Amino acid sequence: MLAEADAIRDEVAELAGLRRGRVRLGAPPTLCISLVAEALSSFHATHPGIDLHLTEGGSRLLVEQLAVGAVDIALVTQSEGPVPAGVSLTHVPLLAEELVVISSAAAPPVTHGSSVSLAHLATLPLIQFDESYELRAAMDAVFRAADLTPTLALEGAEMDAVLRFVERGVGVAVVPAMVLYERPALRSARLAHPAMSRTISLATAPT
Repeated sequence: MLAEADAIRDEVAELAGLRRGRVRLGAPPTLCISLVAEALSSFHATHPGIDLHLTEGGSRLLVEQLAVGAVDIALVTQSEGPVPAGVSLTHVPLLAEELVVISSAAAPPVTHGSSVSLAHLATLPLIQFDESYELRAAMDAVFRAADLTPTLALEGAEMDAVLRFVERGVGVAVVPAMVLYERPALRSARLAHPAMSRTISLATAPT
């Protein structure tokens, strides 16, 4: 995780190219609670003259904000959906991570093995993200393709809320593996049939 945080910091520094000024960075909550804190702390120590402004949101929202110039650069998932007409984004891939099924460590395991099939996941009480999250769109698409209807316990939540609801046993959720960092109240299982992953890229819009 520290190596990946260094990579994000280096990409931000290269794109900023300033001793003084302001960088407006957009990032999804999954990264804000893990890698971004490490990356921005290191970046600020190396470039103290640059003011940083962070916008937190789902990839689809961040793409829209790039398009209108509300942010300078953004960390987004590679498949963030259609780009607004007339906008051409440049992507620099930074890291790939697996998506996993999380449940409360205080509750019985959701599987006796190391993985959960999509069919089994559809029978579990699922906590779904707000529709601005690319992960929500990806999960909806996977369920549709498999002709499965998930059993929803709750929908429309942000990342911090999802993790707390899962910790308290409200349901399970599909999240990037890195959010388990320093979360002992959660347990995880791999998602099988299909296994899923996402690629995080640093996106910029032409000036």
